[in-house]
Amino acid sequence: MKLYLRPLCLLIVTARLIPARFDGYTVGPVVLVRPGSSAALLAHEQTHARQFWRWLGFNGLLYQVSRSWRLRLELEAYRAQLAVAGPPAALQLSAVLASHYDLDLTQEEAYRLLTA
Repeated sequence: MKLYLRPLCLLIVTARLIPARFDGYTVGPVVLVRPGSSAALLAHEQTHARQFWRWLGFNGLLYQVSRSWRLRLELEAYRAQLAVAGPPAALQLSAVLASHYDLDLTQEEAYRLLTA
């Protein structure tokens, strides 16, 4: 376990507790990542922790009830991930964004939004 101060979050490296389709998962200020996760994924998950503090925890509720909020929050996190991973990762990240979050996006739309 590691404590980060910016954003304030607790990082736990674990092969358990994370839904199978994800390599990282954030619940409030607790960031869970699988062993060997990249710095880019950590940037993505830390963005979700930052969102938790910015929205005083309401981001989780908004994420669940509003597709437009889910898109807004995931785009911010994926852009942070892309900033660390670099432009070649944009196609792969847009594919995940389009397919994992019930956003009704094509990969092309996700790519355009991610790289805008």
